[in-house]
Amino acid sequence: MSKLHCIGCGGELQNTDETKPFYTPKSLDADETIYCQRCFKMRHYGKVIPTFLNEQDYQMMLDNIDPNGLLVQVVDIFDIEGSLIPAITRLATEKNLIVVANKRDLLPKSVKNAKLKHRLNAILHQEGLKPLTIELTSAVKNHGIDSLIETISKHAKGRDVYFIGATNVGKSTLINHMISAAARKKSEPITTFFAPGTTQGFIEIPFDDINVYDTPGLFKKNHFFQILSGDALKKIQPRKEINPRVYQLEVNQTIFIGGLVRIDFLKGLPSQFVFYCGNDVPLHRTKMINADNFYDKHLHHLLVPPFEGEEPMDFRVNQIPLKRDTKTDIIFPGLGFVSVKGIGVLRVYAPKEITPYHREALI
Repeated sequence: MSKLHCIGCGGELQNTDETKPFYTPKSLDADETIYCQRCFKMRHYGKVIPTFLNEQDYQMMLDNIDPNGLLVQVVDIFDIEGSLIPAITRLATEKNLIVVANKRDLLPKSVKNAKLKHRLNAILHQEGLKPLTIELTSAVKNHGIDSLIETISKHAKGRDVYFIGATNVGKSTLINHMISAAARKKSEPITTFFAPGTTQGFIEIPFDDINVYDTPGLFKKNHFFQILSGDALKKIQPRKEINPRVYQLEVNQTIFIGGLVRIDFLKGLPSQFVFYCGNDVPLHRTKMINADNFYDKHLHHLLVPPFEGEEPMDFRVNQIPLKRDTKTDIIFPGLGFVSVKGIGVLRVYAPKEITPYHREALI
């Protein structure tokens, strides 16, 4: 059977995985011209839908980005380390990178945007990234879109613009809002076509006088989204502003984040632990001496996810030191983070696929 190609973008059609480029729900032996699902929705509804690549294919895609283009890297401000892409550092310079910190609506409104930008800039510098500017947005709330458009227009200067990002950062939703903003100014329909010379599904979006390319997202390793079921992901994913939950812990106490993470306070003075995770994720404190029994007794009931019928996590132990005069965040990519100030030592149990990060506190 001869291979079929999308008549909108030229990509080789497949009907096995809707998260990958060039998917169509139609039969590939159909005697008709076919758009891939992404092109169909762009043409008929003006909507960009996300597609995802593994790390090897993502590297190939990056090789097709114009080195003189403007990069717009979208990160999840609630999950910064989990949404950064290390490979971008070889493309990014101080003159071609804008960072968009999306999902601002999840963090408390009381936190000043200037402080968030300052701390985010410090984190990016540690990763070797020095952006021209940082934009804070909320794709869900449609906030910050006008400012983002102005920033891109200011820095593009005739260059092609590439939106890049990991899975679940809200990149396509941002682009959809930009398309909607552009549509209010334009009468012609939105079209989509394959970028010449590429093989990984770039979608070119006409936007004012700028060529904007949406790119597939990268499936990230070291992330809860890779190891949890759909129901568990719904449970941990925050839908609205996080309510920070504060616990005073003493040495030899333990706190569980659902049935996914266990934190033991091994050494130190009584300290305040502030948890930033989805409001539906349960937290439970107990004595460290009782922690094993507590887990065995309450897993799938008080300690969820995982849910009834799902396998317990296979944990790996991590030891994290705390600094005397520095407030530290311990980050569990995809789940959230806990902020604590005070000297001491924590023992952290996390799934073997997850390596927690720690950093100077974001908030």
